[in-house]
Amino acid sequence: MDTQTIHASNIKCQGCANAIREGLSVLPGVESVEVNIEGGQVTVQGASLQRELLTTKLAEIGYPESDT
Repeated sequence: MDTQTIHASNIKCQGCANAIREGLSVLPGVESVEVNIEGGQVTVQGASLQRELLTTKLAEIGYPESDT
Protein backbone atom coordinates (compact mmCIF):
# COMPACT_ATOMS: atom_id res chain seq x y z
CA MET A 1 0.00 0.00 0.00
CA ASP A 2 1.26 3.46 -0.94
CA THR A 3 0.91 6.52 1.28
CA GLN A 4 1.08 10.09 -0.02
CA THR A 5 1.02 13.11 2.29
CA ILE A 6 0.31 16.46 0.67
CA HIS A 7 0.29 19.90 2.27
CA ALA A 8 -2.70 21.76 0.89
CA SER A 9 -3.88 25.37 1.07
CA ASN A 10 -7.29 26.65 2.18
CA ILE A 11 -8.30 23.78 4.49
CA LYS A 12 -10.30 25.63 7.11
CA CYS A 13 -13.16 23.44 8.34
CA GLN A 14 -14.84 20.05 8.38
CA GLY A 15 -16.71 20.98 5.19
CA CYS A 16 -13.35 21.44 3.45
CA ALA A 17 -12.20 18.06 4.76
CA ASN A 18 -15.36 16.40 3.48
CA ALA A 19 -14.95 17.97 0.03
CA ILE A 20 -11.36 16.71 -0.12
CA ARG A 21 -12.36 13.20 0.93
CA GLU A 22 -15.14 13.07 -1.64
CA GLY A 23 -12.98 14.53 -4.40
CA LEU A 24 -10.01 12.24 -3.90
CA SER A 25 -11.88 9.03 -3.09
CA VAL A 26 -13.01 8.66 -6.72
CA LEU A 27 -9.44 8.56 -8.07
CA PRO A 28 -7.90 5.24 -9.14
CA GLY A 29 -6.21 3.30 -6.35
CA VAL A 30 -7.39 5.53 -3.49
CA GLU A 31 -8.51 3.47 -0.50
CA SER A 32 -8.58 6.09 2.27
CA VAL A 33 -8.21 9.84 2.70
CA GLU A 34 -7.42 11.54 6.00
CA VAL A 35 -7.43 15.32 6.39
CA ASN A 36 -5.64 17.19 9.17
CA ILE A 37 -7.41 20.56 9.18
CA GLU A 38 -5.05 22.27 11.64
CA GLY A 39 -1.91 21.01 9.91
CA GLY A 40 -3.22 21.50 6.38
CA GLN A 41 -2.25 17.95 5.48
CA VAL A 42 -3.98 15.38 3.32
CA THR A 43 -2.85 11.77 3.69
CA VAL A 44 -3.97 9.34 1.03
CA GLN A 45 -3.49 5.58 1.17
CA GLY A 46 -4.00 3.13 -1.64
CA ALA A 47 -2.41 1.15 -4.41
CA SER A 48 -0.20 2.70 -7.09
CA LEU A 49 -1.07 6.28 -6.16
CA GLN A 50 -0.02 8.98 -8.60
CA ARG A 51 0.97 12.14 -6.72
CA GLU A 52 0.43 14.36 -9.76
CA LEU A 53 -3.12 13.09 -10.16
CA LEU A 54 -3.81 13.72 -6.46
CA THR A 55 -2.41 17.27 -6.48
CA THR A 56 -4.21 18.12 -9.72
CA LYS A 57 -7.54 16.98 -8.26
CA LEU A 58 -6.90 18.91 -5.03
CA ALA A 59 -6.25 22.09 -7.05
CA GLU A 60 -9.40 21.51 -9.12
CA ILE A 61 -11.56 21.39 -6.00
CA GLY A 62 -9.92 24.47 -4.47
CA TYR A 63 -7.13 23.09 -2.27
CA PRO A 64 -3.83 23.50 -4.17
CA GLU A 65 -0.63 22.00 -2.86
CA SER A 66 1.38 24.35 -0.66
CA ASP A 67 5.02 24.44 0.35
CA THR A 68 4.34 24.12 4.08
